[in-house]
Amino acid sequence: MKTDKRLVQFLFDTWYGAFVVLCGATALLVAVTILDRFIAWTMLMHIVGLSSLALLLIAGIVFFVAWVVSLFKRRWKRALLQAALGVIWMVGFLCGVAMLFIGAMFGPSEDHFADELTIPPEVEATIVTPESGFEDCHFSTADVYDDDFALSVFKSLAKDGGEDATVTCDLSALADLVHNRRDELMGYLARHPGWWLHEDRGHLYATRRLRVRGVWNHPLNGYYSGHSRPMRPGEDFEVHRRTTRFQTRTTLGFPYSPSGRERGAEHPATATVVAGLREWGGSTVNPGDFTSSECFGDKDFCVEVFEQTTARERRITNAALSFLKAEFAEFKLPADAAKRGPEEFTLRNGLQPGIYNLTLRLNPGEPGVVYLKAYEVTKETRLSERRLYGSSNERIGWSQDPEEKFLYENEFTIYEGDWGKPYATRMEVWFKPDSGKPERKLAERICKIEGWQR
Repeated sequence: MKTDKRLVQFLFDTWYGAFVVLCGATALLVAVTILDRFIAWTMLMHIVGLSSLALLLIAGIVFFVAWVVSLFKRRWKRALLQAALGVIWMVGFLCGVAMLFIGAMFGPSEDHFADELTIPPEVEATIVTPESGFEDCHFSTADVYDDDFALSVFKSLAKDGGEDATVTCDLSALADLVHNRRDELMGYLARHPGWWLHEDRGHLYATRRLRVRGVWNHPLNGYYSGHSRPMRPGEDFEVHRRTTRFQTRTTLGFPYSPSGRERGAEHPATATVVAGLREWGGSTVNPGDFTSSECFGDKDFCVEVFEQTTARERRITNAALSFLKAEFAEFKLPADAAKRGPEEFTLRNGLQPGIYNLTLRLNPGEPGVVYLKAYEVTKETRLSERRLYGSSNERIGWSQDPEEKFLYENEFTIYEGDWGKPYATRMEVWFKPDSGKPERKLAERICKIEGWQR
């Protein structure tokens, strides 16, 4: 009985109990970090790691208060012991956190999914190789894009950026389409190769897709960036800087659903406003970039233009909004909206192994959603099931003429497997009709891929 009382007293004593929790949480954090080097990083490990950090924070506050109380009550021996134990714990804690962050940043976690997998000799696995110049869509200069939207928008970067951050928007033509001709608008966005019409977090979005040297493409999440082209001989440094440093994305949301913004940030569909700028980094020698994300619309739709450039003037934002005003007033599909011919199934490497871009032409014959399924061919293991639909779903065009083909293009990630360990995967293209009829497979191809490592 006395032993039980002493144990309870020890565990619930203000500073002893807090110190035990501190040590236990630190050990848990270190253990999770070490395990991460040998097994796949799972959601459970995320929860355990974050829980240990929360325990460390709470127990650390309690332990610090107990030490202050000991000093206040002039319990010098106890305070000295607490200080010594606190220093020892702090060293262990810092080591654990350092291991966690260094491992997350520089040490790819292997899941060993493909260790024992082989590509059967009878399976003809298409080797995925990047097309020459296609990688420019990720970190490039404005001059690699050749569609009308890009040519119009990036032309604005050729001039000096001023200090005036005023943005002028007139989306009355788009508003009329949303409110009075919504079905026609959705059909237009689905057929237009320059719009990626997709579902995300329960909302419908149309993100602007650019054409890279004749190939329509959107990078992950639709952000186009330019940072790294070397200076050309004789090129002025400031001109180089103005035309290479940018990041942008143009997105329509239905209903009003800007990406990552609160409802209160909206502007009317027709308005002139001063953009809210945030400055990122920079110094006296090398000024930073100015970022904005302006939203215009009403309860039924919004247009959001993200811009990060070197000047306060919102050159890309104004140019994009001006183009959209003209596009929806004309409301005419481009010549390459529909093509006649084969499916053009092309799978390309993305920015890293495990990240891929699929381009093909399809005609499902009715409205609906196209998306991907992937299977490892020897064991029929379905790959990235929960994430693949979210990144690959798209509403594409259709017609009653089966010879007409409409663009399907998506960038996605396969998470199973490790770099340098290729295996055969069957990529399947599926269609989910709006009519409620059973889903059906439209195309498939066996490809040689690798999984992505963080």
